[in-house]
Amino acid sequence: MPVFEDGTSFARLCLALASLQPNMDIRVLAVDDGSISDPPQPSAYKDAGLSGIILRLSRNVGHQAAIATGIAYLATAISALLKRLSAGYHVAVATRVKRLEGVLFRFFYAIYKLVFRALTGHILRFGNFMALTPMALSRLAVMHETRMHLASSVIASRLKTIDVAINRENRFFGRSKMNFTGLVLHGMRSIMVFGETVLTRIALTCLTVVGLCVVLAAIATVLKATSYANPWLVYDGTRILGRDNDADRGAYGRCVGHDWTESGCTRGRP
Repeated sequence: MPVFEDGTSFARLCLALASLQPNMDIRVLAVDDGSISDPPQPSAYKDAGLSGIILRLSRNVGHQAAIATGIAYLATAISALLKRLSAGYHVAVATRVKRLEGVLFRFFYAIYKLVFRALTGHILRFGNFMALTPMALSRLAVMHETRMHLASSVIASRLKTIDVAINRENRFFGRSKMNFTGLVLHGMRSIMVFGETVLTRIALTCLTVVGLCVVLAAIATVLKATSYANPWLVYDGTRILGRDNDADRGAYGRCVGHDWTESGCTRGRP
């Protein structure tokens, strides 16, 4: 798990993991993403009765790259610790039953999901919480896209996934260090994983728009040519309009010096 300036929450998480299955052998791998003031400490998992290790990065690289670093470490060091998932599936992904963020966040998140689906053709319904088989771990460890966005990389890897609905709770302590700009960048990285697909879909959309413009221009040209080939259509319309105008002018001329009413002309006062 990536940890950045959140050692207190890391300690609380270790206690929560220890309380899940008392008889389960749980080992924690934390990637310290360049923390300075509140880094994760080994005492956090030791006090919870767990074993583990903390990888400390010399600088902050972002939580996606930190996750990729942890995956690479697992693939080469302790992949045997992973439990076998259900037969036929390589990844078990955690999907949210309900989001706990505010209305504004959910609004922009809904827009993001629509944009993601329109540009990539895929539905992104999970995040970084997942369980991997050794084969899936090895596959993701060698994919350069994993450093950009883990969830999108799982989709791009064509691994067989199964959804597990989980009620996510609020953070143990503090608030997320990611601001709005960071969230936008995170969303763009998820789309960048499918760069070739996105470019292809944009190109096809542009060609479709150009094709529609050509068809509309051709229809307009045909209609214009038809009007020149059949001038009587325009001529008859002009004659009709001309008659109406002449009738109006005649009626107006007859009413000169008289009062005009809705029913016609009446003789005015001398």
